[in-house]
Amino acid sequence: MVLATAWMGNHADDKLRFERGAAHLIAIELEPDLDRPVSDAISGMLQRLVGNLLEGGWQPADIAHLVRRQRTARAHRLAIALIAAQSRQHDAATRAPQPWLSQLEDLGVYDPARATIVGGQPDAFARWSASERLHADEVITISLLTMATLLNAPRLSFLIDPPSKWSASNRGSLPRQSPSVPIGDVDAKALKLIRALLAKAEATTFEAEAETFTAKAQEMMTRHSIDAAVLASANKGSGAGSGIESRRVHIDNPYADEKATFLSIIADVNGARAIWSPAAGFVTVMGFPVDLHLTDLLFTSLLVQATHAAAEATARERRSRTPSYRRAFLLAYAYRIGERLEAAKRQTSATAAEDYGESLLPILADKQAAVDAAYEEAFPNSTPMKGRSLDAAGYHAGRAAAERAHIGAGEAIARGAS
Repeated sequence: MVLATAWMGNHADDKLRFERGAAHLIAIELEPDLDRPVSDAISGMLQRLVGNLLEGGWQPADIAHLVRRQRTARAHRLAIALIAAQSRQHDAATRAPQPWLSQLEDLGVYDPARATIVGGQPDAFARWSASERLHADEVITISLLTMATLLNAPRLSFLIDPPSKWSASNRGSLPRQSPSVPIGDVDAKALKLIRALLAKAEATTFEAEAETFTAKAQEMMTRHSIDAAVLASANKGSGAGSGIESRRVHIDNPYADEKATFLSIIADVNGARAIWSPAAGFVTVMGFPVDLHLTDLLFTSLLVQATHAAAEATARERRSRTPSYRRAFLLAYAYRIGERLEAAKRQTSATAAEDYGESLLPILADKQAAVDAAYEEAFPNSTPMKGRSLDAAGYHAGRAAAERAHIGAGEAIARGAS
């Protein structure tokens, strides 16, 4: 009955039947002298579901994100409590790889100072319901809807080893990066400068100034990526495709499809490939570590800038405050910004070609071919997103917001960065 009711929680057409099933389970839960409360059965099922997902390609942050975007804040906290219980059960503090621990830390489940799991005791479900101060009917309803989300989670590929594959200890291990990786991550000095430029772009209220800072950041990203690729080519022991990684970028509602398109555009500019998984709520970005890191930085900043630009555009006209207008605005903004970032990239690439000579083009071509081949192998059945009709006013306003800004290179950018 629990499973059947939870399944109905995934479908709007079954809302009435879900409510009836939940009401019946609540009535059973409230029966006196019950040998095994319904909540105990639900708790066990939820723990097994989370454990199965973690063994099936899902990572802690993925599960928490999925529940948060589909359900309530209370359901999100329940998911974190379940993740904590699984982390304690598998001794994640001493066995999990560093990227996994970083996600647990972000969720508040792992304390790096003490190297211990926070929460996750055997009675984690009961502790959650007590901390939320919920009545029995709320406990049953929220947990059933959380279960519905987990039951409907799609299959995923593995980006990090699941708990069953962990070694006996992670002591002395480092984040996933080694000298054998040919195109490594961003060095600290360049990263600091890029972040400073993007922070200035986000802080200014002038679109032209924001675009100038962003273009300068893109130029620095492109040059850093090119230098890393040239350095890697000098390492005769590394193949062109070694070191390619995949990362998941979680996309929040609203306008998730448009945000995913925005991220894909930025990834393309920076030599990476992206695929949108709407059911899971994230974009998988594939490429070399330096390009993945830079793509993530730029997307985060540009999304803030696009949100500010959309808010300013809709503040002047009440009739434009519609989802269709904002959706069109965001897409148009993304496409035009992509064109301008591509122009900044071409200019930097031309300058780099003068420095490195004729050897640069084959190096960059081999690098891009390696990323494309890895993408096609990982996602052989990917399909383009379907086009949809757009609000014309929103589209033209979004393009104009990006068009008005001057992001030319050279002296203007140099002045903006000073």
